[in-house]
Amino acid sequence: MTPPDQVAGHGGEPLTLYCVPHAGGSARTFLRWRREMPAAVRVVPLEIAGRGRRTREPRHASLQEAARRLADGIVPNGRYAILGHSMGGLIAHELARLLTDRGDAPEFLVVAATRPCHLLTPELHAPLLDLPDDRLLETLAEGGTIPEELLRSPMRQLFVPVIRGDLELIAGYRPDLEAEPLPVELTAWHGTEDPATPGDVMAGWRRHTRRPCRVEAFPGGHFFLHEHLEHVTARLVELAATGVNAM
Repeated sequence: MTPPDQVAGHGGEPLTLYCVPHAGGSARTFLRWRREMPAAVRVVPLEIAGRGRRTREPRHASLQEAARRLADGIVPNGRYAILGHSMGGLIAHELARLLTDRGDAPEFLVVAATRPCHLLTPELHAPLLDLPDDRLLETLAEGGTIPEELLRSPMRQLFVPVIRGDLELIAGYRPDLEAEPLPVELTAWHGTEDPATPGDVMAGWRRHTRRPCRVEAFPGGHFFLHEHLEHVTARLVELAATGVNAM
């Protein structure tokens, strides 16, 4: 493993990592990453309209629109990569496509706990939208796709509109399955205890890149990214070092 503080010392520059949060989440999810990630990886959390510091902005009509608006605000200056968690992985994939099309392809893309876009169907998420608020949160918590502590939070009703809005984005998502695979290295991460995204399902991401695609497991459930940040940090540093050495 490359020591975290030696990556830039190989003659390369630090890698900027744009991070897209999970459904119901905000850029605040990655604040700890900004504090604790080694200097080799510069974390830039991305905020989607309708949550966090952009709460007052109108929500996007589609997942593709969310990606387009994020792409408009990204002007790469040096090495960069994109990471998306859960729903954020779908946005990250669309974002990587948009930036590649305009000539600013990322060094690599990481999708974490995200089902491949060609395996998504309206039937997976649309029925959830008909559930009453409490049952919706309970169902999502049972499936591990929202933190269980949210059920005990006195503020939980404040999260329901954001979660419903994100479920609508996912249920309405119609990816272009005829699009050419990305010319970008792709890494698909999953938690060993996450029933929603087992390794055989995550392997489906291989059809969405014509470069190498790695499927990698981490201990933990749907939120392994934050439950085991030390493992995630080490792997990101390795990916950044690989990019440096490949240049």
